[in-house]
Amino acid sequence: MSFIGPALPRIRTISKVIGIVIVSGTIFARGADRSDRNTLAAEPVVVPRAQQYDITSKINGLKYRIMVSTPRNADPGKRYPAFYILDGNWYFLPAVGIVPDMSEDLLTPIFVGIGYPTEDGKEIDRRRTFDLTPPGKQKDPFGIPAGGGDNFVRVLLEEIKPLVETRYQIDQARQIIYGKSYGGLLVIHLLFAHPEAFQTYLISSPAIFWDNCSVLAGEKDFSQKIKTSNLRLKVLITSASEEQYRGSDLKLQAEEIYRMVDNASELAGRLATASPQNLSVTYTVFPDETHVSVSLAALGRALYFALKP
Repeated sequence: MSFIGPALPRIRTISKVIGIVIVSGTIFARGADRSDRNTLAAEPVVVPRAQQYDITSKINGLKYRIMVSTPRNADPGKRYPAFYILDGNWYFLPAVGIVPDMSEDLLTPIFVGIGYPTEDGKEIDRRRTFDLTPPGKQKDPFGIPAGGGDNFVRVLLEEIKPLVETRYQIDQARQIIYGKSYGGLLVIHLLFAHPEAFQTYLISSPAIFWDNCSVLAGEKDFSQKIKTSNLRLKVLITSASEEQYRGSDLKLQAEEIYRMVDNASELAGRLATASPQNLSVTYTVFPDETHVSVSLAALGRALYFALKP
């Protein structure tokens, strides 16, 4: 198992942002008076080379929004890695925005965000809680329905992936999936139950504690099967240091919800020894980050890990 430290900031990104601010300020200071500014027409923001599809699953009857972004100047004769993103309402646009700045260093994929046809934050929370948690005894503390993960996996593998693969030039040998928190929990579930579905599994701040860590029930069988398989898989697991309880209360120390860093690092350590020739595992902790603040850092690390040549 390898460990990766914090990434260095990209200076040219900062320069680019500063340049935009300066140029924008110059335009408004010199090129338009107050009346012009008041009559400017607002236009929708356009994401280049991006499309979205709203579908209703025949498996669970629920609606999903599939967001797809293709590479700039894509070669019609070339196939590209597919980078699937759970919680697409939150992470699709950041991923699409980060990669062009890394384009000198990385392969450019076809991004596929999987989300919901709504902008209502409470509705997104409700849907993701249901879709991204495996069946079990635990109930969501806020009363949100949970446990739809098995059917969601079927939706992903039997409906969403075939839709994408028939419409876009996907490299079947380089398929990637990313998930954070409940999304990370589901990616672990996918890895154990359907290791052949993707070649790279990106697991950020996984909610392993869910249902008394029941997702780990599939680990033993997976570890045995990977030893004799022809699969060659890459796994990245990341945590934020402040996700771990650091206090002195022994009762809280023992509760799984307060052991997020330990749960993730222990899983990474076990997987790293399961079958080193078939399973490459990398684990990293982001210092001084919380479960919320780590989101973009974890996504950036995942992109670099998965797409470096």
